[in-house]
Amino acid sequence: MSAILIPAYNPDEKLLKLLEALQGKFARIVLVDDGSTTGREIFPQAEKYVEKILVHEKNRGKGAALKTGLAYIGEEDVITADADGQHKPEDIKRVADALKTHRGGLVLGVRAFSGKVPLRSRFGNFWTRWLFFLMTRLMIRDTQTGLRGIPGPLVARIAAIPGDRYEYEMAMLADCRRHDEKPLQIPIETVYIDENATSHFNPVLDTIRIYRSLLQFCLSSVLSFLVDNAIFALVIWVLERYSTLRRFDIFIAFAAARLVSANFNYFYNRIVVFRSSAPKRSFLQYWGLVLAIAAAGYVFTSGLAAVFDTKGVAITLIKIAVETALFFASYHIQKKLIFKKK
Repeated sequence: MSAILIPAYNPDEKLLKLLEALQGKFARIVLVDDGSTTGREIFPQAEKYVEKILVHEKNRGKGAALKTGLAYIGEEDVITADADGQHKPEDIKRVADALKTHRGGLVLGVRAFSGKVPLRSRFGNFWTRWLFFLMTRLMIRDTQTGLRGIPGPLVARIAAIPGDRYEYEMAMLADCRRHDEKPLQIPIETVYIDENATSHFNPVLDTIRIYRSLLQFCLSSVLSFLVDNAIFALVIWVLERYSTLRRFDIFIAFAAARLVSANFNYFYNRIVVFRSSAPKRSFLQYWGLVLAIAAAGYVFTSGLAAVFDTKGVAITLIKIAVETALFFASYHIQKKLIFKKK
């Protein structure tokens, strides 16, 4: 039998109803009080339904609560469920049954988001689903689901994933790329109580937190983009008026622009975006990527400029279009190879 793990923050009577319905159906039920400030009277009443109540003295976040529970349960099958009544006992049982045969990856209880769905839930799921697909090539129909089955052999790996709040759950899904099997997605009933008012997920702040590295990478790229193209345009302008080396103007402008912007970009990405303690060789790896991207940008920019007979500062527009196409390739290479965390 699977163990049930429920992180709870400021719970109400719906948690007791869920625990009562689950009692006897699962060998172990573990509850984590993540520093609740209201609804604390619920926990003494819950003791008769659960094996253990683990307590965080202060609120540390859902990710931290899940990892505390996983560490206590150990390496056996675990079903995580939310404490707010949105997961029906029969759906939790369906995920547990599917986990018996799906041993190489997660089992996810996914909502259809059809019918009367609160706007913030529909908005949050739509954008996180497609951003997640762009970053991982995994299409998860409900990226915000808290109903997840984790096979015992994966528990230690899942518990070691960084993150303490909602970004931990997204990182858990991203880790599915490295599992033996893709996540098995089990349709479950969509339940919202009082327009999902009990949810502690903030669709703006938590989405920013979840995609912090991508958003920071975008900011880094925008700043580098502004520096790079300003220098490129300036050098083109200077060479056009004061130099006879018109044959090499694009190459010289490319080299000058990239030398300044690339060094800024490396240190910003290493320190701010990926928060990496990458070894010194990462600098050489980064410059290898810079040269490869620059070579591709130069070849395509100069080629398209020749095809369309473009001259002067207008070439900058072609350069912008080419480097936009190279943006995501650079992000994935830096994240997975150059600044990869252990």
